[in-house]
Amino acid sequence: MTGLQVACAADEAYVAHSAAMLHSVLLNGGDDIQVHYLHGPAFPIESQHLLREMVERNGGKIAFLCIPDEDVAGLPGMAYITVPMWYRIFLPELLPHVDRVLYLDVDTIAVDSLDELWRTELADCFVAAVTNVFMRQDAPHPSALGLGSERPYFNSGVLLMNLDEMRKHGCSRSLRELALTQGSKLDWPDQDALNLVLGGRRRPLHPRWNCMNSVLNFPWSANVFGAGAVEEARRRPGIRHF
Repeated sequence: MTGLQVACAADEAYVAHSAAMLHSVLLNGGDDIQVHYLHGPAFPIESQHLLREMVERNGGKIAFLCIPDEDVAGLPGMAYITVPMWYRIFLPELLPHVDRVLYLDVDTIAVDSLDELWRTELADCFVAAVTNVFMRQDAPHPSALGLGSERPYFNSGVLLMNLDEMRKHGCSRSLRELALTQGSKLDWPDQDALNLVLGGRRRPLHPRWNCMNSVLNFPWSANVFGAGAVEEARRRPGIRHF
């Protein structure tokens, strides 16, 4: 297996957050780290220079991949989360020679070695991800999407993506088409679409790989993962998600 391939997406407002996340990955991701930074046409060149200098100073490599505005035109958004949330759906085609990539939201921080996560066996799964822990009022959300208890809803802030399998099955196209045709029905647009298209072939991850505030604060997280797994995630998180 090659060295860690990590991807993220951001616009100008989240450059500093992405830099903090990437710095933490460079400290915990081992040798030979390749960053794939997804951005739109308006992303500042100066920010690219600063990010490249930081990544290379810490031993990594970075490539900037621009997503044309027309590729995301018409995709649903949210008031506080901008269009870069959709950029990751294009990773299988953007990285045709990469078999897997670790996608991280820019509000995450790696706090332990990522080697175990990176070596996770994916087989024919599209993704590996941590099951979402909902606030009480949001618990009915998966059922509203048509997802039953046999297919738990995952959080998309940390995704180990099997790009080979996603390419074979045209997942990028399926995700974009679903978002365009059913966008008005998606409360959390990108995450809902990822669950609907990829969730049937998802490998569950230990909660320490996406230790959300809900894992730390909601007692019912033990009902999702088991008390032992929650205790380990709280005591020894691998990736904290804010």
